[in-house]
Amino acid sequence: MLEEIAASEAQLRVLQAWVIRLAGEVGVRSRPELGDEGLSRSQNFTSPVALLATVTGASAKECKSRLDLGKRLRGEMMLGGGEGPAPYPRVADALDSGELPIEAAATIVRRCRELADRGCAPDVVAGAEETLVDQTLSCHLSADETARMAIHLREVLDPDGAEPRDQIHQQLRFLTIGQSPDGMIRGTFALTPEQGGVWRSSFQAMQSPRVTGPRFLEEGDYVTADDRTSAQKNADTITELIARAAGADDMPRINGATTTLNLHVTLADLEAGRGVGYIDGLDEPVPMSTVEQMRCTSPMAVTLFGDRGEVLFHGKTKRLFTAAQNRALAARDGGCVWPNCDRPPSYCETHHADEWVSDDHPPGRTDIDNGVLLCHFHHSHLHKADWKLVMQGGVPHLIPPRWNDPEQTPIPTTRRRTITRPAA
Repeated sequence: MLEEIAASEAQLRVLQAWVIRLAGEVGVRSRPELGDEGLSRSQNFTSPVALLATVTGASAKECKSRLDLGKRLRGEMMLGGGEGPAPYPRVADALDSGELPIEAAATIVRRCRELADRGCAPDVVAGAEETLVDQTLSCHLSADETARMAIHLREVLDPDGAEPRDQIHQQLRFLTIGQSPDGMIRGTFALTPEQGGVWRSSFQAMQSPRVTGPRFLEEGDYVTADDRTSAQKNADTITELIARAAGADDMPRINGATTTLNLHVTLADLEAGRGVGYIDGLDEPVPMSTVEQMRCTSPMAVTLFGDRGEVLFHGKTKRLFTAAQNRALAARDGGCVWPNCDRPPSYCETHHADEWVSDDHPPGRTDIDNGVLLCHFHHSHLHKADWKLVMQGGVPHLIPPRWNDPEQTPIPTTRRRTITRPAA
């Protein structure tokens, strides 16, 4: 079967090479200097891309890619109307024979063109082309491997080119963010290589299997399956990183306070544990489960409204655990207290076992015996699931829902290693 796949791929490459050649011909016959007599305009199309997309049914992006590669493989048009020598003969031959993948051919042409644009001698560019094609074929490199090798060869042949490319990268970097009609906050971004390196290394560190959880265990042990996609994990990771940075001691202060969320909520909804809250600057409300989770860990100014919309209270809450308290919780819990989650203390948020609306927890009571460590994933899960977390004898216990344990037997969760053992 594998041999058949390889043979079919080679046949497909030959056909694709011919399609690219034809696309290049369409591009040459549609060049701007021909005006209305050009192929695309004579067929009532504004561009050769539009003409190809209509004829082939392929996307405009794919048609543009075919046109670009096809035109670059052709020689320059001479004054007499003839075609000059092919600029990349080694690529063209390997492409026509079906040996060279289309993606690899496009990469080699692009990198060689960069060298030519930088003023490298024609023999240097030709040598780079030959090296890249020969290495790709002899070593059976994938298109991705060819791309990496091409970048390395470019830097060897043109070591002075990195600086001007970096200047271009610096000009092209951006990040935009705004609220969409569906309530989501959406944005786009482009990072320089060093910025991208910081982001990716941070993602890898925080999502490493050595510090993330939970994992699936043997039957009888309960875990919450982390069914987030990679993209969702990335969104949660960058949010966690920003939240940590915002609370750092050396961050800028506004009126002596770190970054603060302004939350509007009615007293009735807060006491009942239902309804919604509104964050300043955002039109879309957040559910009460999110409000309760945010109150555990986020510095916020809460404005309480009465039944008639009157302001009952406006002020910054004093509910956050201090650094000393968090160190004590880290010593007691050893990290996220959810069973079999191995997130360390540095990756956890502090949760109030008895909530602010509880009779056992009057406003302002932020004590060690009422706090537990939870990673962001399990903290969010606890506020939305049927599981409950209580303190018994100074130790956090999870109470499972009846569907998991009809008796709802409390499960001790601390990972403390210095629990006093009873005397023999």
